[in-house]
Amino acid sequence: MQKSRDISTTTWTHGLKPAALAALMALGMATGAQAQPVAVDLELVLAADVSGSLDGTDFALQRDGYVAAFQSAEVQAAIAAGELGRIAVTLVYWSDGQAQSVGWTLIDSAASANAFAAAISTAGRPSSGSTGMTSAINFSSGLFGTNTYVGTRQTIDISGDGSESVACGFSTFSCAPLKAARDSFASGGPTGVERTINAIWIDDRDFFGDDPADTIQAVPYGLENVVTANHSFNGIVDNFETFGDAIQTKLVGEIAPVPEPGTLALMAAGLIGMALRRKPAAR
Repeated sequence: MQKSRDISTTTWTHGLKPAALAALMALGMATGAQAQPVAVDLELVLAADVSGSLDGTDFALQRDGYVAAFQSAEVQAAIAAGELGRIAVTLVYWSDGQAQSVGWTLIDSAASANAFAAAISTAGRPSSGSTGMTSAINFSSGLFGTNTYVGTRQTIDISGDGSESVACGFSTFSCAPLKAARDSFASGGPTGVERTINAIWIDDRDFFGDDPADTIQAVPYGLENVVTANHSFNGIVDNFETFGDAIQTKLVGEIAPVPEPGTLALMAAGLIGMALRRKPAAR
């Protein structure tokens, strides 16, 4: 990270008493230390749908699912088991607009995980518009360049109960702008950093899910438009009531080191009410 040059040090320190000068120098050293990037195992954006198809109860169940997940021993243990034992995470709420509702947070202990959960619990709902998933991915992608963390993995975790309805019609199965946002994120990261988009869909509407009569089949839609081609998760839950259990298990899978081939299927078998499918390595 490039630091700005301070050309006014002499002017500002001239005439200060030794004690004041020492305090100022200590402050500058502390500020400089804080500006250094912190190495983490994972940089994670939680991108949660708050579009108009979610009523107040749906929003609360989704929010409380994230809260319970970060309070859980399973998620906290997955973080601690990483090579460095710490991750950086932020929460984005999106509909046809986006808001970084909880800023980048370092989680390196049960206490910091619980504090992040508490921050989620108090974050308000910023919007309730159309389903602008394309803009949500682009917005989330940009956040990785604004934090003070460096990880070997960068992940966007999308949750939603509908298809893109801003850049494409809600009944359009293959959405070119959405695919372009996904591909731009996947290919735009720093050298040596794996970038992944995962998706968890909620089947609570009659137009988007896994029922034969649904206008859009959610899991194939995710494979076509949203998830990336490297160790990604793409799954569906029956409703918002089952979201909490599923997101906890999904977070454990995201936080844990990338599994060896074949182990992802075993991990998926343990999910509650969630059918996860691994995206093929090539399109």
